[in-house]
Amino acid sequence: MKQMKPLIIGYVILMVSMLLQFQVIWPAEAVLLSHWSEGPASLMFLPHGIKALLIVLVGPIAVLPIALAHLTTDIAIGVDASRLLFSAVVSSAVMLIPMLMFNYVSQRPLFSGVLGLGFSLHQTTRLTFSVGLIAALVNALANAAWYSESGITLLAFRYITGDLLGILVALLLWGGFSRIFLKVSR
Repeated sequence: MKQMKPLIIGYVILMVSMLLQFQVIWPAEAVLLSHWSEGPASLMFLPHGIKALLIVLVGPIAVLPIALAHLTTDIAIGVDASRLLFSAVVSSAVMLIPMLMFNYVSQRPLFSGVLGLGFSLHQTTRLTFSVGLIAALVNALANAAWYSESGITLLAFRYITGDLLGILVALLLWGGFSRIFLKVSR
């Protein structure tokens, strides 16, 4: 049960980020960038940063709320069944692989996260950025291939840009909330 609380909180935060993405960020992009409509990729995909932070904190078990959040969101917006499954699997796998790699190379338990292990804010931020960057590259390739019959296009770069900006915003929010929490708890 102790492991469930961070997963449930992570799912809720991820769903809030999805709501912000679909109700605020994408509509704002549509207005501001109406001349550049290169597929379904956002130039700032906040959920990517939240997913990277979640998997780093709680470990590879975070693929459960990640997949569930994508399934929930895709069902709510009416995505077709084949894309729905692709979205859930790819969004989970791209986060899982770099986290497993980090744990393996660091000789840590394969399915562990860093929450409660004394990692500094700086260490957690660096690891989250690294995991998110690798995930962004794989995600961009997978989604560009899904949407394009002619190989990698400008869409891949838009995915990478959106995911990287999403990571940066999520890390700025995490850093701000962490500092506030540390000041309050002293």
